[in-house]
Amino acid sequence: TPDENSPLFLTTNFALTYFTVKSDLESNNINSYLLVVDSDGICVEASVAGGQLNPGKIKEAIEATKAKEKIKHNTLVLPGLAARLSGSTEDETGMKVLVGPTDSGRIAKWMEDHWQTKA
Repeated sequence: TPDENSPLFLTTNFALTYFTVKSDLESNNINSYLLVVDSDGICVEASVAGGQLNPGKIKEAIEATKAKEKIKHNTLVLPGLAARLSGSTEDETGMKVLVGPTDSGRIAKWMEDHWQTKA
């Protein structure tokens, strides 16, 4: 049951990644939005390297899902493996970008350290 203060996490549509991130969020009771970007079914790290995950696609996904309308903090959390896209994603989307952990199993600890100021 995410609300306007909930984090907006991003992942790709690589099935293993998507289901792992979704499961880690749910098992830790993290009320959040999960923006799934079409990366042609390729994992985060490979899709960043191959260009399937890029700021333009991220912007398209944000617009298609109306994600900005659901949150008041205007902050997007990129997976740690997509960290190199953070600056260009901020420029493209107009959102503040935080870099999350490289492993979604560490999201709960990351939230304790980085998100409390947003709520």
